[in-house]
Amino acid sequence: MKLSAIALTIAGLTYCTTPRAECYVKSDIRLTRQTINAGPTDLQKLVTPGHCSVQYRVHIGDDWQTAEGVGVGKTEAEACAQAMDISRARVLLEASPQTVSANTQLVCNDLTEIQVRRVHVGETIWESEVDMHLHPQERKYFWYKNTQCRMFTERNSKDSNLFTYQGVICRTNSKATSKWQVVDKY
Repeated sequence: MKLSAIALTIAGLTYCTTPRAECYVKSDIRLTRQTINAGPTDLQKLVTPGHCSVQYRVHIGDDWQTAEGVGVGKTEAEACAQAMDISRARVLLEASPQTVSANTQLVCNDLTEIQVRRVHVGETIWESEVDMHLHPQERKYFWYKNTQCRMFTERNSKDSNLFTYQGVICRTNSKATSKWQVVDKY
């Protein structure tokens, strides 16, 4: 009895302390249009009084499509123009001018998610953990004692009031590192 209780405790502790990766699904859906590469080719007409039948080939996307249409009109020109309009509409419907492609991936990693948060002076952070300054003139990078710096803002609500703090962060070491240090916050 005691041995199985100890085994369960060890198994539980192992499960709780084992790092587990965060997983999420990443989807990419694209809508593309096929292009009509050439105008009507190999046009054939059959004209009878008041009727016109047309058939031609057109290159859409990577394939040749056959377009057919029959028109009725008082003159040969009217009937053939109507037949061409009908054939264009049919070929566009059959050729599916829009194509949808989708890609879905399951992504898992052990990295912590970087997000904007409250910071303290002296803390080393990622640059994107603080918001950009509210005023565009204050968003620019500047150099102080050979170190790249920028201003930031931080919003905090307390007792139904919104407080906005400003601060300065500077890059640690060299441009090769991505970490920044909070130099001042006021």
